[in-house]
Parts: sequence; C-alpha cells; structure tokens
Amino acid sequence: MRPIPTKSLIRPGYSWRHHLDDSPLELLKAHFHSEFEFLLLDHSQGVIRIGSVDIDITACSLFLIPPELPHDLRGLVANSNKLPPERYSLWIDKDWVSNMLMHCKEMRKLSSILGDGLSIQFSTPTAVEVKTVINQIDYTTSSLEQLSVLFRVFSVVTQDKNPMTLGSSEHAKFESEKDRIEALSEYLNQHYAQDISLHDLSQHIFCCERTVNRIFIRHFGETFSQRLKKIRLSHAASLLETSSLKISHICQMVGYNNTSNFNRLFKIYKGLTPREYRDKFSSK
Repeated sequence: MRPIPTKSLIRPGYSWRHHLDDSPLELLKAHFHSEFEFLLLDHSQGVIRIGSVDIDITACSLFLIPPELPHDLRGLVANSNKLPPERYSLWIDKDWVSNMLMHCKEMRKLSSILGDGLSIQFSTPTAVEVKTVINQIDYTTSSLEQLSVLFRVFSVVTQDKNPMTLGSSEHAKFESEKDRIEALSEYLNQHYAQDISLHDLSQHIFCCERTVNRIFIRHFGETFSQRLKKIRLSHAASLLETSSLKISHICQMVGYNNTSNFNRLFKIYKGLTPREYRDKFSSK
C-alpha cells in the first residue's frame, strides 16, 4: 500500500505541536508529512517501519522521523495488563527548525540530529527521560512556557551517547532483504578478523540488532556469532592448507586472541586440531 500524505499537523500560529494518544491500539497506516516528528511509544510492543527499515518495539522507545519519510506501526499490542499503551508525538515545523539551526548558535549542536534528514532511534534511558519532560507540558501556561518543554527535549536527545541511525542517503541501498543479505555477507568477509558486534552490523545496514539476527537465522540457518565463527575457521583452514605460517599467527589473523580457544573451536568445527589438519591437508 502506498504511503498517504498527511496535511500539516501544526496548530495555526505555532511552530510545533504535542499529541498524546492513549486510545486502543490500531494499525497506523503508512503515511508521511512535512514536519519533523519525535515519536515516543511506551507500554506496547510491535514493529515500526521507518522508510524501508523495520524496528522492533520492546520497551519505551523514541524515534526521530524526518519530513517526507513514510512510516507506520505494525502488530502493535499492549505489553502490560496494568498500564495502557501510550503514543506521544512531537511535530515540529521544518522551516522553523532550519531557521533556528542557522541563526541560533545554541541550536547548532542539534545539526547532527535535525540537520541531515536522518531517522534515529534513541536509547531507552533517553526515551524515558524525554517522556518525563513531555509530561511537564502545562497547557494553562503561555505558549512560550510550553515551548520551553520542547527545548528541554532537544537538550536530552543531544546528550544521548547511543543513538542509532536508521536511515540516511545511504539507506536506499538496502531496500530489500536480498540487498541486506549481500551487504552483511560482504561486510563479514571483509572484517571477520576484527572485533565485530551485532551492533556494528545493525549500523551498517540501518536495522535494529533483532532484525539483523533474524536475517542470519532465516537466511543462513544460524546466528550471527555462529556464522562469524564458521567464516573465521574456514579462513584458518585455508591458511593451514596453503601456508607455513605458525598456528599462533593464523589464530590472530582470523580474529582470535587465545590459541587454546582457537584450537578447541577448530577441532569442534573440523574434527581435527589445527596441527592435525595441516599434517593431513597441507600442500606445503
């Protein structure tokens, strides 16, 4: 289904708008709008799609969605019998943002968040803190006092040490799962000797870690760590067959720092110790 455009969400005479939706959960159809949106979801679980990226929602979650980027919610259900699901939206006029970033020096720290058209998922602690700030909005006060709440939100998100970029000008490379599988395979083959984490891979293809691990299990039939181990040990076997390098050196070349652990894993994988494997298959 094609995303549908949404008319301006900003109240006349304002530069931003806050909305809390605690109604029963319903499917949110794919849509886009001209405003920046901070979307905060709490007491619910499911999937949010931003652009072509699917992200699992399992805890209090905060996302920045740039203008014109389609997004929707899928399979959203309450994760608590005691607390109702909550969906907070902060919609911010993009022209106001652009002018503030240009003319207000104090706002320039936000350029890395609001200035590059990125979609971002913030850490859970940041989401929880932003929710606390949002709940301080008092509509009986002046519009300027209400605006101060938005600036406190800005302050909180700029201090997040673990934001995850979900999309940028590069994310179009990964429109399909086939593209992501190829990118993951290439990345592992190039970097297998390094200390690779699931987080590194998620950043590389603009997905959450759960989605990356699901791709490995669905396509390769094994977890990320199992796949990485197999690639490392296959390269080690090739080096044992074709070179006279010391086993301790090969161990380090394929990403292991402990020779005893390498020997143990290699024997499990090949049924022979590295030395036995070399004696049997070496061409040197």
